[in-house]
Amino acid sequence: MKNRSSSYYRYQRKRAINRKLRIIKYAWGVDETDAIVHPYIKHPGKLSKAKLNCSCKMCKYEKHYDIPKPNVKSKKDLMQRDIKEYFTESITPRRDCVQILN
Repeated sequence: MKNRSSSYYRYQRKRAINRKLRIIKYAWGVDETDAIVHPYIKHPGKLSKAKLNCSCKMCKYEKHYDIPKPNVKSKKDLMQRDIKEYFTESITPRRDCVQILN
């Protein structure tokens, strides 16, 4: 483990808090001027370990529009290619089978 100073950890914590505050303010549309202030805006230190699970269409684009993830898409393409290859090989008759039939 690296020896890091307390200023490094303060910086990282502040960076994470500010990133999550921007998400709350701009993506969620929560502001300090609202009648009911969001608890994370009231006490931003809670954001240092909080998870912002958002399931909106902007954050989960692939999920809402049924777009497969790249690894799933590549596996599907590979399976399709294997199936196509299997059927093209099985349709063409082998030479020794043709001679027996004649």
